[in-house]
Amino acid sequence: MFRKLMLGMYLASMVFLFPSTALAKALPAHAPSRAPRRPPAQASANTVQATETGGGANFVFVPDTITIKTGDTVTFKNAGKVPHTATADDGSWDSHNLNAGDSYTTPAFTQPSTVTYKCTYHASLGMMGKIIVTGAATGPAAAGSPSPSASASPSPTLTGAAQFGISPSPTPTAPPSQKYFPKIAGAVVVLALLGIVLGYVKTARKLADKS
Repeated sequence: MFRKLMLGMYLASMVFLFPSTALAKALPAHAPSRAPRRPPAQASANTVQATETGGGANFVFVPDTITIKTGDTVTFKNAGKVPHTATADDGSWDSHNLNAGDSYTTPAFTQPSTVTYKCTYHASLGMMGKIIVTGAATGPAAAGSPSPSASASPSPTLTGAAQFGISPSPTPTAPPSQKYFPKIAGAVVVLALLGIVLGYVKTARKLADKS
């Protein structure tokens, strides 16, 4: 009788434990989502075309006036059919000869200013332009003379995901199904086992009384 009682308890436990284990594995795991990383900001590139209009009668820069920010560069591209140059009037940069399809990028403009330039081949024909640089000064000259407010309250150094503009992901929490299901399944198994044990005890008593 005792062996039958133990065998019944073992079979009952397997019947109730197997479905609970299978359901727990089937529940989807919730992994924390990661925000996409943003590439670091880069200096903007501004393009000016050196070309001809009116069937080659006019030599122009397009656009002939461009506004940029400090730290930016300007790229000159020969989109015409004859050679051109892009030469700063103050001598700070010079593309020299640009054949059709060639390009030249200036150094970064670090000071607010207005820079005029020309094509040395066609300056007498009006092929000139202007670059307007706006914004605060950048580079070594600006670093050597910090403003009083900047020296009094330096900006905090960002580390980790904050330096890329990414907010830290919140700590993931388990869904209610994963949190309470094992407890409920355990309670059901215990109650079922108790019921089986009580049933076998009653059966054993009845058999004992008949014998």
